[in-house]
Amino acid sequence: MKKIILSATAIFAFAFNSAAQDLMFETWSAAAPPFATILDPSGWATLNALNLVGTDTSVFKETVAPGQGLISAKIKTVKVVGAAIPSPYTAGNIDTAGILVMGKINAFPTPGLTYGKPLSGRPATLSFVSKYTPMAGDSAFVLAYLTRWNGTSRDTIAYGKYATGIATTTFAANSLTMNYDLAFSSVWADTMLVFASSSVYSHPGAKIGSTFYIDAMSWSGYNGINENENFGSVSVSPNPAINNISFTSSVNANAVKILDIAGRKVGIFLMVGNAVTVQTSLFNAGMYIYNVLNEKKQVINRGKFEVIK
Repeated sequence: MKKIILSATAIFAFAFNSAAQDLMFETWSAAAPPFATILDPSGWATLNALNLVGTDTSVFKETVAPGQGLISAKIKTVKVVGAAIPSPYTAGNIDTAGILVMGKINAFPTPGLTYGKPLSGRPATLSFVSKYTPMAGDSAFVLAYLTRWNGTSRDTIAYGKYATGIATTTFAANSLTMNYDLAFSSVWADTMLVFASSSVYSHPGAKIGSTFYIDAMSWSGYNGINENENFGSVSVSPNPAINNISFTSSVNANAVKILDIAGRKVGIFLMVGNAVTVQTSLFNAGMYIYNVLNEKKQVINRGKFEVIK
């Protein structure tokens, strides 16, 4: 049996696709033409094309009790057969997976994946409805990236993640917040990339049978280009920090959200009297980004600080 090899280059490549993008999962089309009986949500890639080489169907139409409309996407973790899919987190390949990603899987004439869809702007939030039936120890996630072509390569403008290991029997509204890279504060994204998965891959734990249902994705909000326009002033000391760092706002503030330099959330720390002290002794040495939030969770001030050891 001929194997379909999905290279690391294909896994991480971004490319436009002419197929329509259905964020509501109401339309489905052939996953691997000309095999019209193998279907994917329009504008999305799955492992369903690997049915041709022995992998079970992993993404289905959910029509009995959809989240919204007539159809939801049902993602089920299966054993991957006949393909080598490099893990983005560890050495080796992913052999157990259930995944849905914006783009298209190309079975012919050259096997591979094209990822990404056009999007122009700086949205703040990706909302969706979902429910989850995990096997013991597993968890589902949704990842979103916004990128822009700089002439020679792609820059990641923003990143957001939602994850859950909690079993739910009914659809509930969920969302992820996009964390924008301050280095691209005046840049609009031109491409969106979204992953939804029924199993986790950042550490061992993907289990055959875990099932994640998702529907009604939508972008909302706006991250202003002029990110340097802060409201009031914020005192940050000591900077660099060793054991702790204090934030004091001159205007009403509710919390401080801290991210590492890669945009990953470290934590959200509530302010009392417009001030908070954060223990940094357990932080890794390096640069961090802080966002001061008001009661509406809007960013009213931001900046950077350093932790040294």
